[in-house]
Amino acid sequence: MSEFAAARTLIQMAELPPVAAFAADSIEGGGMPTFDVDKDQALVVGSNVVSFTNGVEADFRQAISDSALFAQLATLGKVGVNADPMAFTDYYLGTLLKLGWMVQKRDTGEFTYKGDSFDVHEAVIGLITTFLAPISGAAAAVIAVLKGLHNMNASAPFITLFNKQSVHGTIGHFQMTYVHMDPDHGLSAEVMAFALDADNKLTQVLFFRLTKKRTHLRRSLATLSIDTAAITALHPNIAARIKDYRTSFIADAPFGPVEA
Repeated sequence: MSEFAAARTLIQMAELPPVAAFAADSIEGGGMPTFDVDKDQALVVGSNVVSFTNGVEADFRQAISDSALFAQLATLGKVGVNADPMAFTDYYLGTLLKLGWMVQKRDTGEFTYKGDSFDVHEAVIGLITTFLAPISGAAAAVIAVLKGLHNMNASAPFITLFNKQSVHGTIGHFQMTYVHMDPDHGLSAEVMAFALDADNKLTQVLFFRLTKKRTHLRRSLATLSIDTAAITALHPNIAARIKDYRTSFIADAPFGPVEA
């Protein structure tokens, strides 16, 4: 049996949501951007904001983006949009593991309030800063992207795409993923998943104000290493499965890193 036969079977047989269900979400300029190994880049992949540091090769950026989209679609097809956000994250990460990603560490928990209310993006910045502190420049890069999202016009196509995929009734979930070259584990991804549960219907998650009596924020943090041989071998299969979804789920985030 081929080394990657099980993964190819998963890619072929996974139940993905119908393409037609997202036809209206297709945005002008959506789809796979042009990647540059010498630049920091960020893009929205559904409810996931993926950042690449310079030095990550363009082919890997495309393969990782497609893998992230496939895992998200497979999760939507399996657990649905109304699943508990942490169950969504568990299935998403489990799918990536079957595609050759490997967990180096994982941590879950709930955000602890320090006052009566708190903005989601401020809470997330604190968690990101602590989690990415051991990686030089990582926290500043991801926070720059987060602030870019916060400061952009809410009607921008990629913001609209992100909000549509991250908000479902009173439940919200989103991810920030930082992809970089690690001296010990090679190509690596820091995955930061956040779940917001509210009493009232949400319209967005990043700019929402948390209150102790009405909402709580959970988080799941993971460091993953990526088997470059696996992702190279499997990418043609993944790309074929998700190509018709790209313009509805992937959009270039047109802002770069800023000073921390």
